[in-house]
Amino acid sequence: MDISKKLTSKFEKKNRYANFGACINSIKIRGFRGISCELKCELPVTAITGLNGAGKSTVGQLLLCGHKKLSTADYKRWYIKDFFPVSVADPKPFEDDASVEYRYQTSSTSDDQLLTVTRAVQEWSGYKRQPEKASIYIGLTFYLPKVERRDLTIYAAKNISLTTRAEVEDGIMWASRILGNTYEDVFFQGVESAKRTAELGMAKRFDAVYSENNMGFGEGRVIHTIRLLESCPVQSLVILEEPETSLHEYAQYEFAKYLMDVSFRRGHQIFFSSHSSAMIRALPSSGRKMLSRDTDGVKVYDRLSSIHLRNALTEGHEGHLVVCVEDVFAQSLLREIIRHKRPNLLRRIKVLPFGDALAVKGAVEVLRESGVKAIGVRDGDQPDLLSEKLRTLPGDCAPEKLIFLSEQGKQQLINSYQFDLDQVLTAHPETDHHKYSAEAAAVTGTSREVIETDCIRAFLQAQQSDWANGLLDWIEAEA
Repeated sequence: MDISKKLTSKFEKKNRYANFGACINSIKIRGFRGISCELKCELPVTAITGLNGAGKSTVGQLLLCGHKKLSTADYKRWYIKDFFPVSVADPKPFEDDASVEYRYQTSSTSDDQLLTVTRAVQEWSGYKRQPEKASIYIGLTFYLPKVERRDLTIYAAKNISLTTRAEVEDGIMWASRILGNTYEDVFFQGVESAKRTAELGMAKRFDAVYSENNMGFGEGRVIHTIRLLESCPVQSLVILEEPETSLHEYAQYEFAKYLMDVSFRRGHQIFFSSHSSAMIRALPSSGRKMLSRDTDGVKVYDRLSSIHLRNALTEGHEGHLVVCVEDVFAQSLLREIIRHKRPNLLRRIKVLPFGDALAVKGAVEVLRESGVKAIGVRDGDQPDLLSEKLRTLPGDCAPEKLIFLSEQGKQQLINSYQFDLDQVLTAHPETDHHKYSAEAAAVTGTSREVIETDCIRAFLQAQQSDWANGLLDWIEAEA
């Protein structure tokens, strides 16, 4: 099973407390740096996206202030005053009636623990009833190369002596997987000079052992982050600021996968701010939250990311009608329907995928508020919401089922690829409909996109001449 599905199952309400402890289910913010919003957690690994200045760092910092210090481990306890200092330069980083409302998971599946932190004259009150949890902050200065810090491993390099070696749990596997290189060893080496001590991240590749003094920034940061997430207390709260820094796109994608894996294994609740399309793509839509700020304040859009909107805004401002759909297969199907029946319409629209039905709804709302012509066409198992510019694809099911479970789709798979989907589903009835074409591609060695297009076209050729005309009339009228 895919790690995102396993993680989603572990985070279901009935399983949440046992797996993640007193994690934060939601945070409601009022009056900090002009931000008032509510963010609800659907997955234990959550990416917070948005344009610069939308409030990503503010939300992350207030999340970090949501737990007492863990009594069984020596990790820093964070307070609101740590992030919102009052000074001559910033006399009012928060309103007089500013507050943060936290809802925590409890052993009861129906009742959350509610706690509000407010300003009481000069101090913040409401911390005492917070549940305990180690709170880990991996900010932009979490890892600085030794050569920039000029610690003893640099200024006393010739006089240091090696002390204790510390292992990194599965460090070799994770460093290799994330960075795309084959590591033979990853560990931390204690060093000492004139009674001062330090540690060096170490790696071994191609029989050569080297320290972080000779690593690239991205490599050193990943190795330090892996060690921290594998060694901190189980069920920790982890906040990361832009973890994609200095990582290439492949490493960004694999790092997001790692965050889901370590959350699944160790019960961490992880939030990270990001501008990385690769990291966002690695997460299921339930792990995406987008902040949007305008003159009315900040709004949180569930299952949507600023990465998805960037291209849509560009296309919209160039005069195209943006048609938002759930995923890439829905995009292919709608494009082929239009190409088959009204090809000239394709020049006036852009069909773009956004993740799922809720993301489509949010995308249409944001785009239209931004002055872009936008509509949504969701899967056939969703309702039409014409007042919100939302309609559905033909059929009453997911488009993959409509195409691949049709006689035309199944016959195309047999005739062109000698792939019998009925036989596969008889042996594996639990097969996810999103994976039908992937299964066929894996068995036949054919491109998934080619298989999907062939089956879509075979299906469309068998339909009545007026099939889908109502949907196309609506799109054409909006364009």
